Amino acid sequence: MEIMQHKTLGAALVVVVVMALSVLVVSYSVPEKEFQAKKVENPQRASHEQKPQKFQARITSSTPDVSFPPESSNSNDPAELVIASGTVLETQTHALASDRQWTRVRLVKTGAQPRPVRVVERWEAKDGMGALISREMFLADQVLISAAPGVNKEKLQKSLESAGIVVLDEIAPGHFTLRLPSSEIDAIPQALEVLAAHPDLVKSAEGDGIGFGSGVPNDPGFVNQWGHNNTGQFGGSVVGTDVRAPDFWGTIENTSGLVIAVLDSGLNLLHPDLQNVAWVNPQEIAGNRVDDDANGRVDDINGWDFVNLDNNPTDDHGHGSNVSGIIAANRGNAVGIAGLIPGAKIMVGKILNSSNSGLTSNLIAGLAFARQKGVSIINLSLQNYNNSTLLSDEITACEAAGILLVISAGNQGTNNDTIPNYPSSYPNNNIISVGSHSLDNTRWAGTPNPSNFGATSVDLLAPGRFIYSTHLTTTYQYFTGSSQAAAYVTAVCGAIKYVNPSWTAAEIKSLVMSSVVTTTLYQGSCVSGGRLDAVKALAKTFLATPEQDTDKDGFPNLIEYLSGSRIDESSIKPQLAHEVVGGFFRVSIPAVSRPEATLQVESSTNLVDWGTAGLTDFSVPGVVIAGTPLNTSPLSGNSRTFLRVKAVPSPQ
Repeated sequence: MEIMQHKTLGAALVVVVVMALSVLVVSYSVPEKEFQAKKVENPQRASHEQKPQKFQARITSSTPDVSFPPESSNSNDPAELVIASGTVLETQTHALASDRQWTRVRLVKTGAQPRPVRVVERWEAKDGMGALISREMFLADQVLISAAPGVNKEKLQKSLESAGIVVLDEIAPGHFTLRLPSSEIDAIPQALEVLAAHPDLVKSAEGDGIGFGSGVPNDPGFVNQWGHNNTGQFGGSVVGTDVRAPDFWGTIENTSGLVIAVLDSGLNLLHPDLQNVAWVNPQEIAGNRVDDDANGRVDDINGWDFVNLDNNPTDDHGHGSNVSGIIAANRGNAVGIAGLIPGAKIMVGKILNSSNSGLTSNLIAGLAFARQKGVSIINLSLQNYNNSTLLSDEITACEAAGILLVISAGNQGTNNDTIPNYPSSYPNNNIISVGSHSLDNTRWAGTPNPSNFGATSVDLLAPGRFIYSTHLTTTYQYFTGSSQAAAYVTAVCGAIKYVNPSWTAAEIKSLVMSSVVTTTLYQGSCVSGGRLDAVKALAKTFLATPEQDTDKDGFPNLIEYLSGSRIDESSIKPQLAHEVVGGFFRVSIPAVSRPEATLQVESSTNLVDWGTAGLTDFSVPGVVIAGTPLNTSPLSGNSRTFLRVKAVPSPQ
């Protein structure tokens, strides 16, 4: 627990912030005779008090007498970068009621989304030029709604079809995405007006916003990584059939200190996108030709070459570098691709030769090496090994050591239930067997390398068709196979282990499988009936351990996730604010719409009994705000009230 005290207004206002579990607590104590005589002006008051209004009600058409600067292709703002590289199709400007401010609305075709986006900006005049105040982006032909009680998808569709609106998905209980009949510049406000006229169907509605956080990297090859972010960039794609990497990075960008073993064809140690990715043995002194860690291998600095029996595990095929790049290639370096969990280190075990084949003995040796070095996750993008008793014994030893093995299911298009494929078909509970899906949201069953399947033997599917990643020399290559799918699952398992280091292999496996995106297309193909979802897996991790605070910044991971902050960087935290405005003591915190849970302000007079009774909601889009009156006391004679921000799980 961390307690911070802030005093303002002399002795008139004492604020105490208490971080405990998934709850943030703020209290005030106001002397009865002092608070009414005090007048507080808060510079944030206007933005917090402003109520959302209909678009048409607060604007008038006008031509601004200032110039709007063009977007820069070198900006650090991902939204600006997207606009700069896109094509503006239409522009509207409107004068706001406040003097010298304008709203500019543009329809833009971008590379970030397959359909046009609506960009809404607020500008003010400064020295004859427009100064940007805010910018929001929305998919121009899509909105989100919360349905009225008792309204299901079928009723919505029947009621809205005459307006040309299509109900797409129920993204959370009672929450739906709607596709509009056009992507014109005013399609969203017009649709919101239509929906507002039907409170019997729709409780609330909003545009489907496009957020970046720090998620979209500047790596030029990122556009090719559909498994990270499928925007329809390749023919036959089903948009959104991916692991949601940009959203994932908005919560966790770096897994520093995490070590993952990859037993494969080695690692291209000189590739510009794999620099400093290899694990460094802390028990070994480089170049002294001494076996410092007494494991029988001299100068095993980055791992070991079990094929050539030396300390240089350099890749001579390309398969291992492709797999490792998916997991941990450098991100945000303006080079090549982006690994899913940059910051993780790869312990390199070269067990495959230049023809991409290897011996069972090399695999066993590699597993034992990693186990003895204490890794918790091993990637095995391998197939078609013999059913070996010794290999089974080593896998059992890994299970006893708490090591999770993520293994590809194989690429023959066969049923592993009836034709086992080893090593993924061993029955150990520490194995996750991974098949591959394509960019069209189906199990990859074409050529080359169709994914194996199995209703009882393959656990889940992940992106595996046409996967772009690092290769030999300084190059990049597309690979297809369950090898690449396994790498995606390994990365997500690594992130979960980073968040909860004490979790067992069984706990991580259970969470990943329970957080998949299910569809009838995958039924019968795997145990879970679904494909990997990195963001949903993280969210379930936070819900399972709501008190966990990975970056030790005083904000639990779940609170940071729901407020759009990061859990891996203590300097980036939610902007929890408190203020006295209009006779209310108010608490506010940024809020991101998440299907798993919401943020809620509650009050108490004794830190035991909590509730929302007596609170007034001042929330605006993107900020949860609630307050309690200063001139009333919840209990007679008691002038002290506590406010807390709590994470409330959504109904399942």
